[in-house]
Amino acid sequence: MTLRNPLVALAEALMGIAVPAGEKLTVMPGDTVRVWLSVDYRGPAIDGAVWAAIGRQNLGFAEDFTGSVPVHFDPSFDWVTYPIAVDIPIWNRPGSDYDIYAKIMGVPGPDIFTDVLLNVIDVIGAVEFQGFTIDSYEKV
Repeated sequence: MTLRNPLVALAEALMGIAVPAGEKLTVMPGDTVRVWLSVDYRGPAIDGAVWAAIGRQNLGFAEDFTGSVPVHFDPSFDWVTYPIAVDIPIWNRPGSDYDIYAKIMGVPGPDIFTDVLLNVIDVIGAVEFQGFTIDSYEKV
């Protein structure tokens, strides 16, 4: 039996299309990619922001599409898991094999980064047709 990530199930319910981290998602200009993240936190109450970006990992990360949300972490002596959703609007920059990453900013210390997921977003921008055939004809 395969266990499903509850965040993926929630994303499917809200968006209609979701893929597990590391798999390919195909979108078009005008779509929004909702990135579901989670982080465990303990410590004093702090505020910050989560930034997510779709782009290309080269010598650095060239961010083509971005989104961010403010976050608040309550004080806790125990580890508490925080689910976070960041929406990234997709505009007219078609291409394939975009990469994605996220970071927590504005908290004490350096920014906290996720791994970069490589080649996981395709943006379709051109009109495409396939299978255009004559299927039948008749006298009417």
